[in-house]
Amino acid sequence: MNKELPNWALRAATAEDWDFAQAAHRHGHMHITWPPAQALRTWAKQQGWATPFFGFEEAFIATMLESNEHFALAMAKSGLEISIPRQDYALSDEYIRELDALYEERSSMGYPNNWGILVEKLRAIRRAVEAGVVVHIDGEQPMVNWQHFYQWAHGRYHMLEDGYDKWIGDDA
Repeated sequence: MNKELPNWALRAATAEDWDFAQAAHRHGHMHITWPPAQALRTWAKQQGWATPFFGFEEAFIATMLESNEHFALAMAKSGLEISIPRQDYALSDEYIRELDALYEERSSMGYPNNWGILVEKLRAIRRAVEAGVVVHIDGEQPMVNWQHFYQWAHGRYHMLEDGYDKWIGDDA
């Protein structure tokens, strides 16, 4: 399954985010921008951390996440950047209008012309919600789980369930 989160659903981790980073990593939602490999190996070796030739990144992550102190040190000194899911996000009215426009543009058969694009954008919202991001839309109940997401999506874009084979569960 594709667990890629949209950029709007992520925030930069800080040295105080050890618990959040552990959970994000456990669920496959921690994104790391790595510094040059040799510089990071040198830094890790200076800290007394394991620097295996094979599996270095996995070993680095395991050591970094084993304690709050290691995480804070890595965030401050190693040169890596970590993104984790934010707690909540408000989708703009403009973004919702963009989704609505994709849904409303119809073919001669009455189906949306841009259904694939719409579905991918909706999947990004769903993945963010599944990662724990509470998604807010003006005038709507906050989406805190996939059930809330589907209730909102099917209420707003009711033809999706009837007409697009790849709408439900096909994130390959």
